[in-house]
Amino acid sequence: IYLRTNDRKWDIAGLAAIEISFVFFFITIILGSIWARPIWNTWWTWDPRLTTAAIVELIYAAYLMLRQGIEDPERRARFGAVYAILGSISIPLTFLSIRLLRTIHPVVVGDNDPSAEGGFDMTPRMQLTFFFSLFTFSILFIDIYWHRIRQGKLAALVEQLRIKVSS
Repeated sequence: IYLRTNDRKWDIAGLAAIEISFVFFFITIILGSIWARPIWNTWWTWDPRLTTAAIVELIYAAYLMLRQGIEDPERRARFGAVYAILGSISIPLTFLSIRLLRTIHPVVVGDNDPSAEGGFDMTPRMQLTFFFSLFTFSILFIDIYWHRIRQGKLAALVEQLRIKVSS
């Protein structure tokens, strides 16, 4: 949206979403590794889901580094928007990896595909837990996102004042 409108609020919103997603992905990978150790007897395996999740995390990190390396706010926002569009291709690949490739992760969202390795449907208790967690983390994301956008607007104002004073 930033590329169409050149409105800084969309750049701030995109940055906030990626920063929060970076933290959520990192926590997921760490907790997944802790869970995997007693279940699969390994901290990490080069499973397609894990590998694609790690790639998404690296793409987010590269996005944040790209933004830090560009001084001009307009160039930073434009480059960040283009990179975010290109990087977003990896997100559906992570979700689809357990459906397209042989993996140790079960297919738990959607229909049970008998050809999927380890596939199973969720029991009612698992569904309740899943949807409660999804709801809770969505509310948490929205709350953090709202506060991060407010902080981003203030940071943009400070940056504009700094540029005005230095000119």
